[in-house]
Amino acid sequence: MSTVHVVPVGDLIAHDSSGGQPCVCGPTTKPVKAEDGSMGWMVVHHSLDGRELREPRGRSAR
Repeated sequence: MSTVHVVPVGDLIAHDSSGGQPCVCGPTTKPVKAEDGSMGWMVVHHSLDGRELREPRGRSAR
Protein backbone atom coordinates (compact mmCIF):
# COMPACT_ATOMS: atom_id res chain seq x y z
CA MET A 1 0.00 0.00 0.00
CA SER A 2 1.19 3.54 -0.61
CA THR A 3 0.41 7.06 0.53
CA VAL A 4 -2.91 8.69 -0.39
CA HIS A 5 -3.52 12.44 -0.09
CA VAL A 6 -6.99 13.87 0.65
CA VAL A 7 -6.95 17.47 -0.58
CA PRO A 8 -9.74 20.09 -0.38
CA VAL A 9 -11.02 21.10 -3.81
CA GLY A 10 -11.04 24.79 -4.73
CA ASP A 11 -9.15 25.97 -1.63
CA LEU A 12 -7.36 29.31 -1.30
CA ILE A 13 -3.96 27.66 -1.91
CA ALA A 14 -2.56 24.81 -3.96
CA HIS A 15 -1.76 21.96 -1.57
CA ASP A 16 1.57 20.13 -1.96
CA SER A 17 0.86 16.41 -2.27
CA SER A 18 4.18 15.58 -3.92
CA GLY A 19 5.76 14.33 -0.71
CA GLY A 20 8.63 16.82 -1.05
CA GLN A 21 8.24 19.94 1.07
CA PRO A 22 5.66 19.82 3.89
CA CYS A 23 2.36 21.43 2.89
CA VAL A 24 1.64 24.82 4.47
CA CYS A 25 -1.74 23.55 5.77
CA GLY A 26 -0.10 21.17 8.26
CA PRO A 27 -1.83 17.98 7.10
CA THR A 28 -2.63 15.11 9.45
CA THR A 29 -1.08 11.74 8.63
CA LYS A 30 -2.97 8.58 9.63
CA PRO A 31 -1.92 4.93 9.27
CA VAL A 32 -4.36 2.83 7.23
CA LYS A 33 -4.47 -0.97 7.28
CA ALA A 34 -5.36 -2.60 3.96
CA GLU A 35 -7.42 -5.79 3.63
CA ASP A 36 -4.25 -7.79 2.94
CA GLY A 37 -2.74 -6.63 6.26
CA SER A 38 -0.24 -4.18 4.75
CA MET A 39 -0.01 -0.64 6.09
CA GLY A 40 -0.19 2.61 4.18
CA TRP A 41 -0.69 6.28 4.96
CA MET A 42 -3.56 8.72 4.45
CA VAL A 43 -2.49 12.38 4.47
CA VAL A 44 -5.49 14.65 5.16
CA HIS A 45 -4.87 18.25 4.10
CA HIS A 46 -6.72 21.05 5.90
CA SER A 47 -8.48 23.85 4.05
CA LEU A 48 -7.28 27.39 4.52
CA ASP A 49 -10.74 28.82 3.83
CA GLY A 50 -12.19 27.28 7.02
CA ARG A 51 -14.82 25.10 5.37
CA GLU A 52 -14.46 22.43 8.08
CA LEU A 53 -16.00 24.89 10.54
CA ARG A 54 -19.16 25.14 8.42
CA GLU A 55 -19.61 21.40 7.75
CA PRO A 56 -21.54 19.10 10.08
CA ARG A 57 -19.40 16.65 12.09
CA GLY A 58 -19.15 13.16 10.61
CA ARG A 59 -19.92 14.24 7.04
CA SER A 60 -18.47 11.81 4.52
CA ALA A 61 -17.25 12.45 1.01
CA ARG A 62 -19.60 11.61 -1.81
